[in-house]
Amino acid sequence: MAKKIQKDTILTVAGIAIALCAFLGAGFAVSKMIGSKNTDDTTTTTYSRPTTQAPVLHYQGKDYQKRENIEVILVMGIDDRKDYSQSEFAINNSQADVLYVFAIDHDNKTYQAIQLNRDTMTSVQTYASDGRKNTIVNMQLCLAHSYGKNDQGRCLNTAEAVSELLFDVPVDHYISLNMKSIPVLNDQVGGVTVEVPAGLEKADPAFVAGAKVKLQGDQAEKFVRSRMSLENDSNDFRMERQQIFLNAWKNQVNEKMSKDSGFALNLVFALSEYMVSDLTADGLNNFANQLKEYTDLGTIKTTGETIETDDGREFHVDYDDLQKKVIDMFYKEAINEQ
Repeated sequence: MAKKIQKDTILTVAGIAIALCAFLGAGFAVSKMIGSKNTDDTTTTTYSRPTTQAPVLHYQGKDYQKRENIEVILVMGIDDRKDYSQSEFAINNSQADVLYVFAIDHDNKTYQAIQLNRDTMTSVQTYASDGRKNTIVNMQLCLAHSYGKNDQGRCLNTAEAVSELLFDVPVDHYISLNMKSIPVLNDQVGGVTVEVPAGLEKADPAFVAGAKVKLQGDQAEKFVRSRMSLENDSNDFRMERQQIFLNAWKNQVNEKMSKDSGFALNLVFALSEYMVSDLTADGLNNFANQLKEYTDLGTIKTTGETIETDDGREFHVDYDDLQKKVIDMFYKEAINEQ
């Protein structure tokens, strides 16, 4: 059963969460620490398949079926400004600002991510205040995390919305990391050094285009999350900065781990209170051990059009392009048996 991460599972949770959320190299040192505790080299690992079957997709005159041994992991960065642990349903300020879907190919030992725009318009299950399912509404993808009685319920609702958007590819597992962890991620490496893109000066005077800045204090959050105060206040620009920060953070974590054998454990404990996952300790440990041997195929993004409305911005995804990317990541051409 999904639950808040407890102390006894911190090491294994962070092994996979860091590996995925850092996209994806910093966690390998942690996974090696975990793997060193297992002296049985013959142990094999499997994952739990979802109860739903991926549909056959028809694209440009051909049929495609989901590849075997592809595991789908949803990783979310949650903007949660209050403590909603005791709140009822439909908490509209708890949103998934960052959304990555990972395809982990256990046959080819590779993994790849697709970054989803939080403003993507898609079908979202809503709930009434008493917890009963309400109507399905076309709204921003990030708002799916607004509906659910607790952290797990909101994560599951988001996973269902993501699955629907990706042509019903089943999401096997989820991991969420609260955005309050940004300063922690930054401080644990002594400040992330980033090259500042153009158009960020209003967020902080130090953010001069092209400058290399070691982020300190609240600068990390400004770099990753600033939007409304900027001339370019698009979510695309924010997604670009999220990736810049994560890539730089990953490199600095790898460097720290190579010099300090205790760094990984300190990082694990620092992040633990910000994470929620449906994966068990054994499952997380399995992933951590597996991913250290896998090849990173990189991160791709969706394409589409952003439209200004009275209610805010709407990102309308290019479904033809998205379907092609989904097929490339998760599917293979179906064999037509005669």
